[in-house]
Amino acid sequence: MKVQQVVAGVYMLPLGTVNAYLIQAEDGLILIDTGTPGSAPKILEGIQAIGCKPSDLKTILLTHGHPDHVGGTAALKRAVPHVKVYISEVDAPIVEKGQPQRPLTATPGLMNKLLFRLFIKETPIETFAIDGYLKANATLDFAAGMHTIAAPAHSAGQIALLLPKHGGVMFAADAAANMMGLGWSIGHENFSQARQDLIRLGKAEFNAACFGHGKPLLASASQAFRAKWA
Repeated sequence: MKVQQVVAGVYMLPLGTVNAYLIQAEDGLILIDTGTPGSAPKILEGIQAIGCKPSDLKTILLTHGHPDHVGGTAALKRAVPHVKVYISEVDAPIVEKGQPQRPLTATPGLMNKLLFRLFIKETPIETFAIDGYLKANATLDFAAGMHTIAAPAHSAGQIALLLPKHGGVMFAADAAANMMGLGWSIGHENFSQARQDLIRLGKAEFNAACFGHGKPLLASASQAFRAKWA
């Protein structure tokens, strides 16, 4: 697997059409999202590619319950039984009970509609137990002191994560994308809230931004958010 370093100790794992992220923390590895079903072997390969062992994985933070972000979790829990998994209370029933995903609609614009038809599918996932809930406006002392920020337009339970190190690294999940430049996610549960989500994220200070879909922004990322979504 080709692993991309975003900043020191933060790595992007490209998993086909979606990305996951590894953070090296003092008390072990943190994984943000787990890709589509079948992604676990690639994630374990990525852990080894950065010089770590699967047993170094201590925490999985799931930004939201869509199958392309949680699909590898059950298999990872079998491979690394001690790992602790966290997601928002709103999206927990999707992954614990197999509750259907809430409907998405395509974001306005021809390209968004085409991509939505191509990539958005109802994909079943293997359910798994979680160890705790992610709440908005919290500091995760167990996960490198990351701050949580609500971003519910794409998914009602979506949580963005801000790593305070390195000038700030924003894990925006699917609040935005950077596939053909910084822009909207291709689908939303409530598009009318999307701009407010992105304004909220842009009020934070972060030099780099990472996305579920697309390349990271490696410099002046919060300024780019504010310029795009004033």
